[in-house]
Amino acid sequence: MFFQKKWYLLVFTVIFLSGCNTVMEMIPLDIDKTLGEQFSYQINVSTSDYPVLDPEKHKEVYAYVENIRDQLLQSDKIKYKNQFPYSVKIIQDDNTLNAFCVAGGYIYVYTGLIKYVDSESELAGVIAHEIAHAENRHTVKQLAESYGTGILISLIFGSDYRDLINLGQQLLSLKFSRGDEKEADEFAVEYLYDTNYDPRGVGGFFKKLIKEEKDHKHIPDFLSTHPASQDRIDDIDKKWKELGAKEGETGTERHKKIVQLLTTDSRAE
Repeated sequence: MFFQKKWYLLVFTVIFLSGCNTVMEMIPLDIDKTLGEQFSYQINVSTSDYPVLDPEKHKEVYAYVENIRDQLLQSDKIKYKNQFPYSVKIIQDDNTLNAFCVAGGYIYVYTGLIKYVDSESELAGVIAHEIAHAENRHTVKQLAESYGTGILISLIFGSDYRDLINLGQQLLSLKFSRGDEKEADEFAVEYLYDTNYDPRGVGGFFKKLIKEEKDHKHIPDFLSTHPASQDRIDDIDKKWKELGAKEGETGTERHKKIVQLLTTDSRAE
């Protein structure tokens, strides 16, 4: 059995004796890791739904996104950097403006999003936001609320992984609460604040999303799980000011070069 039974009994007992925060603290990180591994496997075998950009053929693009990740991981506020892999996969789909990071630290970025944002700091803001969801274990929290903590733990601690596979397939359909989104925004600003990036990249991205809505253009997929609002932008700006209102690099020209490279490569294929 993947986990020892004594852990299961301990956590199951805590369900009845303590509040939600304590329960989340007692649920081992192995749950996040196992869910992430299972979902990552499903991505790898679902090539028609998730056509991953070949890392060997697109080394410069991967190096660009991985460098953003590496800069963010320098933040001391990312506490699971040594437990979660935080691997990067780029999905080749220019029509999807999205990114996500599943439980356990597996980052996926669509080429559509890379081409959509205006700067490196905005892309860093999106990736930071997704890392914050993993760091705060929002996926496990949502699954525990949907299935019940006891059932979730029993699935992970059990020997039959078919139910676990079904859980993995539902990860993308989960919608985080408003509180989870606000928390991820605030942590994203903090992560960027610890880098050379302009922390306002998080808010800049959402400003563009709102303008997209007002202009009645194609509504990005990101909005289905990350609703944008002026209040949200104001909260991000407030957090930035609380930290000291530090300005930083936008990396606009570097980002334009990567977008051009992606466009040229897609035409050649």
